[in-house]
Amino acid sequence: MAEGGEDGSGIGTRLAALGRFASAIRETVRFGPLAWDADLPNLRGLTVNNCLRRQTDALQGAVALGRAGHGHLAVSLVRAYLEERLWIALLSRMSSSDANSLLLAMGRWDAIRSLVAQRDYVGDRVMSLDLWYPPGFVDAQAGTLVQIRDELRQLRTAWGWQGTLPSTAWVANEVGLRDEYEYLHSATSRAVHFSAGEVLRRCWGAPGGILVTEKPEFRDHIAEFAYDQLWRQHLGTLVEAAELLEEASVAVPGSFFSEDDRVELTRELQALGKVPLVHAHEWNLQPPPLGTRLAWAAVLLSHGDGISDPT
Repeated sequence: MAEGGEDGSGIGTRLAALGRFASAIRETVRFGPLAWDADLPNLRGLTVNNCLRRQTDALQGAVALGRAGHGHLAVSLVRAYLEERLWIALLSRMSSSDANSLLLAMGRWDAIRSLVAQRDYVGDRVMSLDLWYPPGFVDAQAGTLVQIRDELRQLRTAWGWQGTLPSTAWVANEVGLRDEYEYLHSATSRAVHFSAGEVLRRCWGAPGGILVTEKPEFRDHIAEFAYDQLWRQHLGTLVEAAELLEEASVAVPGSFFSEDDRVELTRELQALGKVPLVHAHEWNLQPPPLGTRLAWAAVLLSHGDGISDPT
């Protein structure tokens, strides 16, 4: 197998299908401007608009990576899609007031801490003379962190998370997606953080032979996993955002959320099946004979375990 192209191979077929899905989404989902009301900021709408636009762009980016032979790098997008889906699901369950209060406090907390970190790194002279920040500006902003922390503490008391900010695990619990979070979140984070497990996962060889860190078949598997998850997570995000699209200035056709339209939109991708995160070859396992699989199925059924799709 060779990554890249849309040549009718398994990965080529999936990439071509994702490309058609991405084009359909770009033509179907329309983004408009949001009104700026300083007294009543619509941060929830802004968040939905930004996340859906970013995901739409990223679908095109994943397709471009695949066509260039680097589709395996698109797995780094899966975690971002998942987190955005979880957060939009949470925001849709909050009142507009609570959602906007939380987003404003979190946004200010992040922005000011980044500003302070930059000042600590480059120094006051560079901040003022080269980057245009007036003397004392950063200290004044840093002084508001205590107040913001108090605002976050009040929201934490009302909603029940632990720590200063809500963790992704807490959000996943709140919206009933903890199993999907456990399946995707930590594993896909290895694509953007150092991970000894990922180092081992990408080493291939045989005892007494050599080890290599590039195996075309495994690159294809990672790419196919990313292609499969990106459309699923994007559609999940759109569904979670359905009741917020108007306030987010995002427009879709009236029938977009109908079962028939969704089936038609995803028919080609659904027919290709799901792609598991972990391939059995990573554990030196080979496909068992049919008789062995039937025996396994009989044992599982005798123990009362359902036979389900693990992906």
